Amino acid sequence: MEERVNKTIICSVFFLDIIEYSKKSVSDQISLKERFNAFLSLAIRDVPINDRIILDTGDGAAISFLGDVEDALRAALSVRSSLLSEEGVRPPSLQVRMGVNLGPVRLVRDINGQPNLVGDGINVAQRIMGFASTGQILVSRSYYDAASRL
Repeated sequence: MEERVNKTIICSVFFLDIIEYSKKSVSDQISLKERFNAFLSLAIRDVPINDRIILDTGDGAAISFLGDVEDALRAALSVRSSLLSEEGVRPPSLQVRMGVNLGPVRLVRDINGQPNLVGDGINVAQRIMGFASTGQILVSRSYYDAASRL
């Protein structure tokens, strides 16, 4: 990871958020975020730490996969599977939308010296996610073109 800081690279970005998170009570937000984090941890457990950067967005997360392009889709499918298995089991309902993009990001350090991402790759992933419905995974054309050829 160190050799990649302050360089622009092409990588897959998985962006997801909890729908209507800010409208929930604080206790519901805590419950939702704990379950969300557990599903996300499960989804990325096989991806080496040096091949991913996780940004917590408060109501969701953005993960940049620096290695295998397919890791983003595997993670998205895993989260979706976890959500489907939990459906109706426990309130409040965890509703998530997801987007995946392949594009340029610049790896930088944040104010605390931690790895961070900036650039079109992450911005487009967030916009793609914004078009998704509850439980839906949308991918950008660039991601689709790359992943469909593997």
